Amino acid sequence: MHMNIYDYAENEKISTRGVLDFTLLTNPIGPSTKAKNAMRAALKTINRFPDPSTRYLRRYIARTEHIGPENILFGHGSTHLLELILTRLGPGKVLIPAPSPAHHASMLRGFGIDFISFPPDGDRAHALDAGRLMASIDGVDMLLISNPHGVTGTLIPLSTLHAVADRIEGSNTTLVIDEALIEFTQGRSPVERAVRSRNVLILRSFSLYHALAGLRLGYAVGSASLLSFLAGPAGCGLVNTVAAAGAISSLRDKGFRTRTTEFLKAEKAYLVERLGRIDKAEVIDTPCGFVLVRLHMPGGDVRRGLEARHMLVETFEDEKGLTLLRVPVRRHRENARFAKTLSRVVRPSNG
Repeated sequence: MHMNIYDYAENEKISTRGVLDFTLLTNPIGPSTKAKNAMRAALKTINRFPDPSTRYLRRYIARTEHIGPENILFGHGSTHLLELILTRLGPGKVLIPAPSPAHHASMLRGFGIDFISFPPDGDRAHALDAGRLMASIDGVDMLLISNPHGVTGTLIPLSTLHAVADRIEGSNTTLVIDEALIEFTQGRSPVERAVRSRNVLILRSFSLYHALAGLRLGYAVGSASLLSFLAGPAGCGLVNTVAAAGAISSLRDKGFRTRTTEFLKAEKAYLVERLGRIDKAEVIDTPCGFVLVRLHMPGGDVRRGLEARHMLVETFEDEKGLTLLRVPVRRHRENARFAKTLSRVVRPSNG
């Protein structure tokens, strides 16, 4: 079981500042400076109730995505929106590509939903085999896909997503695409296809790339009728004023995107080189803000070894039964410390 930073710090009787959390997939450079300035300014109007329509952010997203304002449903992060989807649609059986992202798997278990892990194509760096996927859809109520994948970072071609959408058109199967990490990549999103379909939904988040996780803001894209059904008579609640101000300013900040790209490129190269020095460790780059390390030792041993040194990680098992360690890019000093510590943890098993 993966421990969050708050539980770990409390158990160890230390401050969270003393914990190096490598489970985080948030942007290592932190929020946009323009977003932080906008949020400070928004505090001056905190005595007012938020705009019920979140109109400025809604219009900006609609204009840049070439969709209608009615095709957007805001929620308190993509996790909240997925919970809403599962509650309102009540799927009995869900197909999810393996290895299953921990938050997806735990949520499905919490809802008592039977889910099937669809194995990746091990010969093509965890790529999704579109043909095998199509043949597995029959009898499934929902297909839950992370694009890019939350564990392997694999991107699914737009043509594959369109083919899946075509395959389920007119059926009772819903395609949910979690795009929480897509802004880290050059991946293309089938938003225009989603708004024309009654059973395709796309989830976006401001938590990771925009590093606004503490504000809990995300949105779903889909047909107006489907989003209306999901929201129900009570709606999804108001988007708070500070979150809306930070989100729109971050989206507009082109310099923030440039700085993120440059930082990730440099630090990923550093991580790949340093982690590659570890004996019997295979380092795999991804299109996202993290790399994978394949290790010939049990994932539990890796986690415990790092936790003993106040570092939190998430490990997974690949299709061959080997341990996959997901290593998000952090600040340089943290990356250096992590690489050095992992080398010490792994070394005894290689001796």
